[in-house]
Amino acid sequence: MHRFRLEVPGDVLGAVLPVLVGLAAVPRQTTAQGAAYVVVGDIPAGRVHALEQRLPAVTRGEGMLESAFDHHRPVRGPVPVRDRSDHDPTDRRRYLLAVVRRVAGRRDGS
Repeated sequence: MHRFRLEVPGDVLGAVLPVLVGLAAVPRQTTAQGAAYVVVGDIPAGRVHALEQRLPAVTRGEGMLESAFDHHRPVRGPVPVRDRSDHDPTDRRRYLLAVVRRVAGRRDGS
């Protein structure tokens, strides 16, 4: 989980909060600072990038987001999976062939 701090113009706070909830963020504190609001809360690490992408459209480019790792939390629901981007080391024959090809393909002497 990441702790986030989001500063937004006051007139877009109503549009920002549903976006946060839709990304499984939990706003913990909302504070008024002049004509702006500062929202502090938690968001799953895998959703930070999606928030970064949606924020400019929702805040007219005026929102400022800071986030950093805060704590671990058990995964709820199905465990996330990611397709392999390289050769499967459990298929030893195909994996070793791929490694040999990769090493043999180098011509820089290293």
